Amino acid sequence: MSNQEPTIASILRVLAREYDGPVEERQVLDHVLEHRPSAAKNPYATIRERLRWDGLTLGWLRLGRGKLVPLRVALQDLRFRCVPRARDVAAGMLPLAHLQPFAGLRSVELIVRDVAGVAMPFIDHDPADSRSSTFATPGFDLAAWYLRSGFVVGDSIVATVVAAEPMTLRIEREAAADVRRSATATQDAELIDAIVARVGRAQVALIPCDEVILPIFAVAPWRTEYPGSPWQHLVTRDDRLQLVDDIFLTNQSHPSLRLFSSEEVFEPLPVPEGERHAADTALFAEIDALQRDLRHTREQDADSGLWNGQIQRASAAYSTLDYYHEDPHARGGTLRPVDRYDDLDDDDDDGLGLGDQETDSLFAHGEEFARLQAAHDELMSVLPPGVAEQIEAARPEEAEVIIAQHLNLLLTKKPHLFPILDLRASTEDIGLDPLAESLFDPADWQEAVDEGEWDDPEDDMLDGDDDPASAYAESGDLIGQFHDYLAEVGKSSATARVRSRSVLVYAEFLASYYNRTLADGDYATLDECLFYYYPRRVLNTSPRQIREICTSIKQFYSFMKERGVIGDDRFAQALWRRRDQAARVIQIYDRIASDSPNFESLFARLFQPYTN
Repeated sequence: MSNQEPTIASILRVLAREYDGPVEERQVLDHVLEHRPSAAKNPYATIRERLRWDGLTLGWLRLGRGKLVPLRVALQDLRFRCVPRARDVAAGMLPLAHLQPFAGLRSVELIVRDVAGVAMPFIDHDPADSRSSTFATPGFDLAAWYLRSGFVVGDSIVATVVAAEPMTLRIEREAAADVRRSATATQDAELIDAIVARVGRAQVALIPCDEVILPIFAVAPWRTEYPGSPWQHLVTRDDRLQLVDDIFLTNQSHPSLRLFSSEEVFEPLPVPEGERHAADTALFAEIDALQRDLRHTREQDADSGLWNGQIQRASAAYSTLDYYHEDPHARGGTLRPVDRYDDLDDDDDDGLGLGDQETDSLFAHGEEFARLQAAHDELMSVLPPGVAEQIEAARPEEAEVIIAQHLNLLLTKKPHLFPILDLRASTEDIGLDPLAESLFDPADWQEAVDEGEWDDPEDDMLDGDDDPASAYAESGDLIGQFHDYLAEVGKSSATARVRSRSVLVYAEFLASYYNRTLADGDYATLDECLFYYYPRRVLNTSPRQIREICTSIKQFYSFMKERGVIGDDRFAQALWRRRDQAARVIQIYDRIASDSPNFESLFARLFQPYTN
């Protein structure tokens, strides 16, 4: 009977008990299809999605680069350290956050025992309860154990996973004086560097800690040995990272990212003024070194005849959104209306040079803007008290996270404000081919990277008219041809989509600021796009992503030359060779704190000569 057929989830759970070590993802997918055949065009896609979003609950941990490991194998005998706060000890509690993500992040089905086998009671506090006013975070009641073991503030809890199904931890006390810090210094350094690297490769602003921490521990040689510092302590002490709500990791070091709760267990310490000054001084030095490298390579490329040495700055002036003003403190271009449109510079040499027709077109959108504003106000009205104010004060990516926390409420209260999007129609509206309906699927990034495509060494356009949308549409035509070409030469569908989508960044830039198509790209505009426009205006980017964009653009122009659309692709090759410099710009910009008194100077120096 059909209702007795195995589901993908049930098959994955069974398979997770059959493997005792890392395994290729494709092997697991094939085993699933053996039990549940599929006639779909891409039968792996659905299974991959289940593993991507529900893998941990199904018993699987993604290690990256196309490898999986059963979660029980990754956790068995794993050891880690907890250092309760003074308030935790005083309350006789161990907050669940101390055990994350090894236990409790996605489920609280957890058993904690001491060395004698005595179980610790779990308490999920009700904030209305009188005791909750002192300690409102769920966790384990260790009051009797603290007393019995002689635990005092500063001591550690060494936890060992003695069983993964059901999750069972054994806890032991280690006195502060007995902690062998010298023995764990290397472990701590390796752990924090690995966390920084994984967060830096992420495609989103906030990453759940289990997606970062668990894969590191799963393959670490010290996972079952004497444990080092709690990973949360390493993160909160490192200025390259931030821990948000005890659950999320980010490398965007801004205090406003602390969004969700005043009951964070691992609160970042404020940076003393002296240390902030020292950090800014170090950043100035790092930026100056980068700028010397940039000047040197630009001069070399000018001497080679790749360009005339003149910097282009169209994106530093006003674009088609001239009636908005960009807040330079907000990554991704937080926009707000300025007082008067007439007061803005409209220099034809620096921008699009809007005429009367274009200006009328801009203001024709006033009615649509009013409708969107009304919908925005309606959504804000149903949020809990204080949440709307949080959203208004947040940066764009922060606001997305806040809204996501209340999405179910919004969908229930205001379903009419959430129309179904038709991506095919949307791409047709702007003149782009749909590219197999999924050119814009973010999940393709990881699939392409896992296949190792980004390290691949291989490497007819009409004249544009006066309409930027037309230029963008013509570029979209070429990108569609590039997508088909990649498929023809054997690239996977995910790789073809990702590389095609990467080129859209430059296509949009050329159309918006220069009214050009991709066939008219050159060294100066690509330099401006990669080293000024992209770092400031594109959300949730990363050093890895900018390198991938450089690779995609290089391969696109190689394709264009091969097809005879352009005669020379040397400028794209030259900018590809500068991809590490572009990645350094992204890395440094993420480290410039918006609350620093030196923000403006750091910003201007990083984006020289565009800010001159």
